[in-house]
Amino acid sequence: MMRTPIETQVFGSPSAPALYFVSGWAMPASLSMEFIRCLSQQFYVVVANLPGVTSDEQWFKRNRFGPNYDIEALAEQLIRSAPKPCWWIGWSLGGEIATYVAARRSSCVEGLITIASTPKFTTSTDWPSGIASEVLASFADLARTNPVKAVSRFLLQQTQGIAGGKELAKQLQSGIPAELIDKEALYRGLDLLASLDVRRELELVDVPVLQIFGERDQLVDRSAGASILEKNALIKRYVIDQCGHQPHIESPSQVATLIQQFINDHTDTH
Repeated sequence: MMRTPIETQVFGSPSAPALYFVSGWAMPASLSMEFIRCLSQQFYVVVANLPGVTSDEQWFKRNRFGPNYDIEALAEQLIRSAPKPCWWIGWSLGGEIATYVAARRSSCVEGLITIASTPKFTTSTDWPSGIASEVLASFADLARTNPVKAVSRFLLQQTQGIAGGKELAKQLQSGIPAELIDKEALYRGLDLLASLDVRRELELVDVPVLQIFGERDQLVDRSAGASILEKNALIKRYVIDQCGHQPHIESPSQVATLIQQFINDHTDTH
């Protein structure tokens, strides 16, 4: 069966150190463009959308094979489209996927940066921090029956609790045309989000890791996974004041500068 290919764009000089940015559920990377432009001043940046997620009408029309969200197949697709080796940056679900790749295919990954991402999104008996499985299942049902409403609700949840949140949600909504929303990509992505658990992978990652969180994030508990820090000294954390679930969009220059500094601090210049 043919799979929807990974849509990528490139920014910056190919001679610069390479970064690979994986966006998250329902959110085309085009919504992060100011952040990406900031990074491209120092780095060669390849940005990737998850399968079936796009803001490009022509891409949407050309690629109707059905998005594959099997984690192993998706990881291989992303690896094939990424520079090698390079630093991987993942936002939200993209951060979980990037963690999976960094642990299992470390030869491809120089370092890992996650934004508003935890190793497990749903709660369980040994993971109390997260979204209840039944809540996510209900949201997945909405994505199947009314995908446009599901995306709108997600945008409001992302921006809840931050200054100008409703205005930002409207701005982001305008960058996700209703006719380009792929219902199958939404519910398959949510199925992956419900099942993916990269706690063990995060413990085993052997490259530098920076975790960035928004202080006011209503979807991710930044205290989740704190115990993993004790098991992997390569992991560092940073919280962006006043930001919600998308600090790279809300404060792009600050997040880009933080990433640049972290990479520079972990790059051998000799």
